[in-house]
Amino acid sequence: MLKQGSPAPLRRGMVKLWFALDAIVALTPPLYWAADGRTTPIAGIPTALFYFLAVSLCITASLIAAYLLDAADARSAA
Repeated sequence: MLKQGSPAPLRRGMVKLWFALDAIVALTPPLYWAADGRTTPIAGIPTALFYFLAVSLCITASLIAAYLLDAADARSAA
């Protein structure tokens, strides 16, 4: 019989995959943008700056999600 409750191992796995994606995206920036010379600004922001802002927001979101999931698991265990 299946247990009713949160699928904590699945959520932890998803967060681990999200962290792995964060690491890959943060450590391999699109260097061809710097070598291209004809980059177009995105929303008025230079492309490289937009990239690093987007990566930092994604990493911050993953940290917040991991914290909230951990806090929820701690509350459900208590």
